[in-house]
Amino acid sequence: MKKVGKVLKVSLTVLGLVSALIFFNLGEALSIFGFSEEEKKDTEHSVQIPPEYKGKKMPRGWLTDPKVLAAGQAIYEGKTIPKVKCVGCHGEDGKPTRKGRGGPDLSDPAEAQEPDRLWFWRISEGTPRTKMRGHKKHLTEEQRWQVIAYMRTFAKSTN
Repeated sequence: MKKVGKVLKVSLTVLGLVSALIFFNLGEALSIFGFSEEEKKDTEHSVQIPPEYKGKKMPRGWLTDPKVLAAGQAIYEGKTIPKVKCVGCHGEDGKPTRKGRGGPDLSDPAEAQEPDRLWFWRISEGTPRTKMRGHKKHLTEEQRWQVIAYMRTFAKSTN
């Protein structure tokens, strides 16, 4: 019985030390298990854009062209192609609606920092494990750029 008590006491001491290590120095504790806090942050936020989308760029001048922005707004609101109605999930002002809960806040300046090619890819192919479906079968490449140009206006209007 004394042996069991001693093993229990040692186990609790080790558990306490490990807990303290994790609590007081998370970065070091994570490295014991094979990864660091920095590696964790990098994998959470970095997205691997497929090669066919890496060279995609917004056409020059489209971010400020009133005709492009009007066309993008019509697509976003579902007026051009009813199957593509971004406003239903992303809201009139870029803030997610109840239906789009969990989606990106397009009015957030941090979201606006995402590269055009990433937005183009997401609109084209959708976003895995979300409600966002791809629209490349519904929208031409030009239309996808128009809607991205319009979506970019949400973050600008909050500045």
